[in-house]
Amino acid sequence: MRMRGLAVAAMLLAPAALVYAQDKPDIGLFKLDFTLHDSTDVAAKNGRMYSLLINGNNKSQMKVGNRVPVASGGSGQFTYIDIGVNIDCSVGERNGKYLVHANMDLSTVIPPDKTATAIPNPTISQIRIDIDTTVTPGKPTVVASFDDPGTARKVDIDVLLTKM
Repeated sequence: MRMRGLAVAAMLLAPAALVYAQDKPDIGLFKLDFTLHDSTDVAAKNGRMYSLLINGNNKSQMKVGNRVPVASGGSGQFTYIDIGVNIDCSVGERNGKYLVHANMDLSTVIPPDKTATAIPNPTISQIRIDIDTTVTPGKPTVVASFDDPGTARKVDIDVLLTKM
């Protein structure tokens, strides 16, 4: 009796599983190159590149940076803050067009005032970007560009999608 119940459940659920599997067909393997151009980063004249391989309709994630200690209480108590570049992204396809979704978090430590007598907690410059855009494979596309009034930085972010 128990086996018959399992067989009936499998027969009822099988069509739903097939429909779900067909919702997102495999669209292939992609390489996403993010190039970050920062006017204050003289060491990287051509920008800093972050590359990820993504299976279509899946998500990919990259975290690059350091953990910075911040005094959080009494003597010797610290909380650590992640500083650097965090990218969460995915590639999709709709009606022959390629869609890129990316959440980017770019953070840096701003140097403390040289006249300060005590060691202060760091000041963090943080930029968060949520991108949903259509791109052409093989063609670099500027997906974000802005001037940061707090730091006098000009930042451009390019994406290059390559179908593998």
